[in-house]
Amino acid sequence: MKIALVCPSNMLFMPYVGNYTKVLDSAGIDYDVINWDRNGTENPDNPMTFRDKKTALQRGFLDYLKFRNFALGILKRNDYDKIIIFGIQLSYFLKSYLLKKKKGNYILDIRDHNRILKAYDIRKVVEGSAYTVLSSPGFKKWLPDSQKYLISHNTTIDNVEELQDCANTFLQKDKVKIAFIGALSDLQVNIDFINSVKDCNKVELVYHGEGLFNKDLQDYISRNKVGNVALTGRYTKEQENGLYNDSDLIHGLRYNENINCKTLLPNRLYNAALHGKPLIVAEDSYLAELTQQYGLGLVVDSLADLEKKVGNYLADFNFEEYKEKRKAFFQKVVEDNLLFRDSVNKFLGF
Repeated sequence: MKIALVCPSNMLFMPYVGNYTKVLDSAGIDYDVINWDRNGTENPDNPMTFRDKKTALQRGFLDYLKFRNFALGILKRNDYDKIIIFGIQLSYFLKSYLLKKKKGNYILDIRDHNRILKAYDIRKVVEGSAYTVLSSPGFKKWLPDSQKYLISHNTTIDNVEELQDCANTFLQKDKVKIAFIGALSDLQVNIDFINSVKDCNKVELVYHGEGLFNKDLQDYISRNKVGNVALTGRYTKEQENGLYNDSDLIHGLRYNENINCKTLLPNRLYNAALHGKPLIVAEDSYLAELTQQYGLGLVVDSLADLEKKVGNYLADFNFEEYKEKRKAFFQKVVEDNLLFRDSVNKFLGF
């Protein structure tokens, strides 16, 4: 059996590809990964890797068209038995080939919304798939109704027994450390967040990670002489657990101005809960719905009086209830991920 995974980015920046390769490796199935090296970090001699000369991370229609031609040439030459496609954009560019040649023999994996859906009815591609995999059940709010959907959460946890022990030591602290851990991609909400805590004696805000707006945010902090906010920059995967363990609350705030922000589930949701660290999130989103349902953190209606809101939340915090609800959340996550893996095995004929 010949399998192809078609990824519109480096695998390093698409860790969820590992959800599939783990299953394929366990089954002893060989597979090719056709990907797009946008960062110049992969083996330059790999014939399955597409490269362009651009340095910006963002790519447009013509860029995707070039990658589509590259990937389609490989798909046709090798005539793979099964294909796994990542992203709405690729489903659009490869839809004719998938529906004419591979109907029922491909999986479509969707990790976010894309504006191309304004001009593209994805219904036929979803229905033509063996399965369409979503990283968030919230995506069903903007996708067509279908029985083909599976959920694959952005976490590798297989059993609730893997949950780390968590302690309520942050409840006894005089100063609470709120941490952002990940790629910084929203400037305005973070400027507003900094403004809301810059004069707070009981709050320390720290940003770990490198993103689009690190320099802008650092300039803002320096220009306004903010003393209780710091940026530490890039970190390694090996350092991530330590960063979570060193935090008290996790910053998960985004302005819910678009459909992605309203419906996606960030990695911080799983990582914060895994380490027993409550999230701070904005209301009116699917993330807020889950945070409230499973008691995973503080949902705020605005950034006004944030120090008071955090103080009230911690004063009323029920640690035992938090641990029980956290376990219930991960039980659901594990069930969804097990169904995903069983379905991929079925797709592969096992």
